[in-house]
Amino acid sequence: MPIIGKPADEKEKTIGEKQTYFVVKANELIQQSRFTMTTQQNKMLLFLISKIKPFDTGEEIYSFPIKEFCEVCNIEEDNNRNFINAKKSLKGLADKSVWVVQPNGDEVLLRWLDRVRLNRTTNCFEVSFHRDMLPYLFDLQNKYTKYCLSNVLTMRSKYGIRLYELLKSYKYFNKPITFTIDELKKRLDAENYNRYPDFKVNVLDKAVSDINYCSDMEVTYKPQKSGNSKGFVYIIFNIASPSYYIDKLRNVRRYRKLSKTYRKTNKGNER
Repeated sequence: MPIIGKPADEKEKTIGEKQTYFVVKANELIQQSRFTMTTQQNKMLLFLISKIKPFDTGEEIYSFPIKEFCEVCNIEEDNNRNFINAKKSLKGLADKSVWVVQPNGDEVLLRWLDRVRLNRTTNCFEVSFHRDMLPYLFDLQNKYTKYCLSNVLTMRSKYGIRLYELLKSYKYFNKPITFTIDELKKRLDAENYNRYPDFKVNVLDKAVSDINYCSDMEVTYKPQKSGNSKGFVYIIFNIASPSYYIDKLRNVRRYRKLSKTYRKTNKGNER
């Protein structure tokens, strides 16, 4: 099996180019899945997915250099700490699985990764995707969502990344998107927030703030009651593309936050 993305293969690509690689997922994986994942684990997974090339078959082994990942995400370099954190996060990813609802209503438990190996010669992790993931990540011809990795790299909330993907997968409808609150909680792995005010403050507001600050979408939402219900039952999202000025501003923000200069001059300072 070929190993994709070894350091020697990446010399021609700058960090800025790697930050603009595309993440491509089947809509079914985005819209019909439930999983628990930290922000760091999610970014690692998306970083790996962005390495998949259009003609890859799923048999490939992808190289995961810690230094490259830290540079792409603009994580402060601390070789020993970064290595330990990466090893822990990759183990967590390898141990994780995702429930995906099938067209007939059945739910299937799938694993993300097949094998993670540390190559001591190159000091890189070598990762392969589980065969169950092939229909959702490889050779996608239709019903898929594609976005630039940089849109989520500066997000701080795990809910921001998840909601961004979810709304992005429905954006082509060009209509408001409605979820029941219970369904949205399930999709965002936020079922522990029983009260709507807590869900709003800790999940929705943080996620929408991340999307509107970091990404290529402009999102607003409105809760809605149903009939004689006392509490809110639905959330209605309106999705738009940011104006030319706002889009340029966000691109500048992303560039600054993903550059070493920003990290050195804003250490400990966010937003």
